[in-house]
Order: sequence, then C-alpha cells, then structure tokens
Amino acid sequence: MSMLARRAVLRAVPRARNFAATAGKTSYREQQEATIAHAAETTELWRKISFFVCLPAIAVCTLWVRNVEAEHEAHQKHLIEENGGKLPEPPAYEYLNRRAGGPFPWGMNTLFFNPKVNKDMSKTDEE
Repeated sequence: MSMLARRAVLRAVPRARNFAATAGKTSYREQQEATIAHAAETTELWRKISFFVCLPAIAVCTLWVRNVEAEHEAHQKHLIEENGGKLPEPPAYEYLNRRAGGPFPWGMNTLFFNPKVNKDMSKTDEE
C-alpha cells in the first residue's frame, strides 16, 4: 500500500477524542481518595521503619562507639602511665603541621586547638 493510500485510510477512520474528563476511568474524587490512602500506607511504613530499624541501629552504633572510645581512653591512660605522666611526643614528620602562608593571625595553633589532643605549635616555634 502506498503512503498516500495509507494516509487516506487512517484519516477516514473515526478517532475517539480524549478529553481530560473522559481520559481516566476513575473520577477526580476517587483519585484523591486513592492518593490519601496511599499516603497513609506510606506514612505507616516509614513509621515502622523508623521505630523497628533506625532506632535499634542508632542504639547499636551508640554502644559500639562507647566501647571503642572506652578502649581508646584506657590506651591513653596506659601511655601516660608508661611515660611518667605525659603523653609521648609525636614524631616530628616534616610533612605535618605546615603553615604555607605563615602563622594564623592569632598564633600558630588553629582555632580548634585542644592541648590534650593536639600538638602545641607555638612551643615548637620557640624551640
């Protein structure tokens, strides 16, 4: 069949017009009720996931971190006892604690300096 003949046949066949009101098989109210029911089911699903999966996972992770930190604290105390009441000085690797632009405006230490954990860079410069 030629293209012109096929086009003529397709144009001759009556087509149904799909308006928005007749396109769906359900009414607007039924669609809204279905959406609300779906939202309620999904909300209940995520509530169950939160209570029965997330909260136990948070509890397990909390206990694990507590145990790891307790081991770390015990190790720190052991190091302090071995070294006469002070933590051993970390190795002075040349690639650590570089200040490419010079010291900070408030000194050599960062704003988050903690003397129990971080090396005091102001004492390093004086030596």
